[in-house]
Amino acid sequence: MILEALTFIGIFIAIFFFLGLCILIHELGHLLCALWRGLHVERFSIGFGRKLWGFKRNGVEYRISLLPFGGYVALPQLEPGNEPKTEEGEPLPLAKPTDRMLAAFSGPLFNVLLGFALGSIIWLAGIERPLQMDELEVYQVEEESPEYEAGLRPGDRIFEVNGKPAESFDNLVRTTILATGEVKLSLRRNAETMHVSYLPKPNPDPGLQDFQGLAYPFFEVKTPVAIQEVLPQSPAEEAGLQGGDRILAVNQQPVHNSLGFIQTIDASAGEPMSITVQRDGQTIEFTNVRPRHRQKENEDRYVIGVQLRRPMETHYPTPWRQFKNVLTMTRDTLAAIISPESTVGPRHVSGPVGIMQIQYTAFRHHGWRQGLSIVILITFSLALINLLPIPVLDGGHIVVAGVELATGRRMPERLAWFIQVLFFLLLIGFMLYVTLYDIGRLRDSLQPSPNNQETAPAEESEFIAP
Repeated sequence: MILEALTFIGIFIAIFFFLGLCILIHELGHLLCALWRGLHVERFSIGFGRKLWGFKRNGVEYRISLLPFGGYVALPQLEPGNEPKTEEGEPLPLAKPTDRMLAAFSGPLFNVLLGFALGSIIWLAGIERPLQMDELEVYQVEEESPEYEAGLRPGDRIFEVNGKPAESFDNLVRTTILATGEVKLSLRRNAETMHVSYLPKPNPDPGLQDFQGLAYPFFEVKTPVAIQEVLPQSPAEEAGLQGGDRILAVNQQPVHNSLGFIQTIDASAGEPMSITVQRDGQTIEFTNVRPRHRQKENEDRYVIGVQLRRPMETHYPTPWRQFKNVLTMTRDTLAAIISPESTVGPRHVSGPVGIMQIQYTAFRHHGWRQGLSIVILITFSLALINLLPIPVLDGGHIVVAGVELATGRRMPERLAWFIQVLFFLLLIGFMLYVTLYDIGRLRDSLQPSPNNQETAPAEESEFIAP
């Protein structure tokens, strides 16, 4: 219990540190560029709220504040007024449009530089991902689904999704969720190459809690299943199964995915069975594996005592590749939110609560590399989102300064302040909106899901790790 509490505290310290680092680096970029261009800087604060400690140098107040959630830099010459003033009321000269554009752009630039620095660690150390496949073999398609009506059938082997390699079911799911029109599958059926196109629609499966209301495939593909860990003194250990074994068949029947394996074991009623695995390139069959009875919540269960996961591989993406992936994902997500043909809406966006939940899951269950990859995603996303041409964001400041540079005229002060306040209120409202949904998803994730055996705790049954 104490170790678990220490782990929990340590992970949250890491989360706050990295989130704060992403924001702090962003503001540091604004600060350094403003000083370089000779703009007036009132204050650079690490944290928000009441001042705890600080000093002044060259007219700039540097402080540490009470709430350690990033930081901020006060630049009155970036405000939309025509008469910028210091906090003491002294007038300041208007900043040149190019200086304002550079100062606004420098924050996102520093986020990108931070992402490249952290991405270099992933590049050197490597990161695990689900085993990539040349083809995805379909083994079940729901009738009356868009895919079935378009012609998709069990046995088809999908090798491209919207013109890109299928590689994994995760890629197919992501493409389906973010679709803004037809999904096009290129597949092989026997010796023939075919193309299937359909408009995805939301999948009502109650087991898909994290994807409620989103388009999701109405078909399943064969997903490799591997043993992550064999529990001590379990039927699996007694039979000779080992961590790393890839499960191929049970009683000579192919295993299509982890849930099918769990259900087959559970349906055995304790009768001995054979399990065929692949180990170090060799196929081995273990006979007389006897599932053990276990009662949970007045339900009779049969387990063999293994933790499951998808077979993984280590890859070494360059920082540029990591940036391009985030750029593509951000573009596709924004397009899906805007498109009326998409099932993605603002309520599916993660705010601060959702981001912290994702980070906690990555650090807690998948290690520091996965956790660091989420930090890289956050810092790149922070840069890209801030560059959107929306007032109150850096991109909005750049656009306003660019218009002034092109026309030689500043925006009327009243209009500028009205737009600034309006979009600030809209931004706060949007953050509150997505936070409510984040809290709802967090609450749902903390509740057990009796219909989804894959999420059962490791010590009680088999499961698959994401």
